[in-house]
Amino acid sequence: MSKGVKIFAIVIGIIAVIIAAVSFLGNNSPVENTTGLTSSAVATLPGGGGAITTQTGDASFSTLLSSIKGITLDTSIFQNAGYKALRDYPVNLGTAIIGRQNPFAPIGIDSSSTQVPASMQLQTLAPGKILSASAEFGAVVTSSSTDPVSVVFQYGTTDTFGSATPPAKVTKNGTALFTVTGLIPATTYYVEAVAVQGSVTATGTIMSFTTAAVPKR
Repeated sequence: MSKGVKIFAIVIGIIAVIIAAVSFLGNNSPVENTTGLTSSAVATLPGGGGAITTQTGDASFSTLLSSIKGITLDTSIFQNAGYKALRDYPVNLGTAIIGRQNPFAPIGIDSSSTQVPASMQLQTLAPGKILSASAEFGAVVTSSSTDPVSVVFQYGTTDTFGSATPPAKVTKNGTALFTVTGLIPATTYYVEAVAVQGSVTATGTIMSFTTAAVPKR
């Protein structure tokens, strides 16, 4: 939540408390002629969004909300170097165990049809065909299921990677290959294969390689 949104929420809360307090005091005070008397609360919105002005009496909370002219949110966090450095490292929390085919059937009816959980193993191969700006990544997938498998190679100049390939096609023998271009010459890279099959995810070992230097002319 940005700072501007937090300030706006606090302002709304203060206004709500003021309205409730005025309403409570008005219900418990002696009856008197209040024609032409009103009380107002003014709050300035963050980010130059204008001001909120409300009057007690006939004004309702919905009227207060409809009086908001605009809200400006601070989006500078998206340009922050710390935010840009964030990376998504998913952790497999699922399981390939499939439950009952019909959960509404009486217990024991479909117990004999329990399916065996699928298992999958993945091996990251040593990169090959290494040139100054390209290399071929490879992986071998072994699975007990015939469901399609998607393999992605994460790579970068550190073991936190930072780049990833599009899904590579897995052949009948379980091998996936992908040629990456645009690499920096004479630079050490790290690569890791990640395979997904349904709800099952497998991660291979991290391999390293160094691109060739550009030949001097």
